[in-house]
Amino acid sequence: MRAELKDILKELGLNETDTTVYLASLEAGSGAASAIAKIAGLNRVTTYEALKRLSKDGLMKIRAKKNDSTKYFVAEDISTVEEKLRNKVKTLEISLRQVETLKKEFRAQFSANTQKPEVLYYEGLDEIKTVLLDTLKQKPDEIISFASLESLESGFDKDFLQQYWNKRVTFGISSRGIIPKTEKAMSFFNAEKNRTELRRVKFVNPDIYQYKNEIDVYGDSIGITSLAKGNEHGIIIRSKNLADSMRAIFETLWHII
Repeated sequence: MRAELKDILKELGLNETDTTVYLASLEAGSGAASAIAKIAGLNRVTTYEALKRLSKDGLMKIRAKKNDSTKYFVAEDISTVEEKLRNKVKTLEISLRQVETLKKEFRAQFSANTQKPEVLYYEGLDEIKTVLLDTLKQKPDEIISFASLESLESGFDKDFLQQYWNKRVTFGISSRGIIPKTEKAMSFFNAEKNRTELRRVKFVNPDIYQYKNEIDVYGDSIGITSLAKGNEHGIIIRSKNLADSMRAIFETLWHII
């Protein structure tokens, strides 16, 4: 219990000395600085300074006895520690909300000049799922894709794909895709399914556009997966300029088809 309480006090920002003195004071019950110092294994001056800091932080009470100039110190109850931790959590939650509010503004102002492109590589069937799931993790407004149903189904099982699409709908993320016009794709991506799953599709001649990879553009990222059996791999590129360029290519084709 002592070790656990020590970790909790450190979470409050107490240093090693203050933590040791607080625990010694708990053991003492009520004691002068010299008595607490003895339990803590510290000299009196160091202990007294720690007791003053603890008192200032609201974790220590100072009592005086009639006709006695000695100061007696009593550690506050554990409920005081609990209250301070709850207050810290509330403060952190407020700060997190502020960070979330400022995140887009911060990235818009600073990322273009300071952020270098980042490339992440993944290999194997399980690993390439990370590439597809990243499209949801980034929480874009829309995902645009060059893909084929046959390629997707060769690399991902149907349950995983359906769970992915369901999550995308839950997050309110729409999608548009340019897909080879095969009978299977046209039947699978029917009007009702596309409406339910916030998807718009344009089909292209499969003899000319033979997609063997999937390319997803979302936010400032590009996800590319190669689903060739036995050589499954994928990459994620974090680059606003490249993502915007790929988005421009997609939009050009989208309006031509």
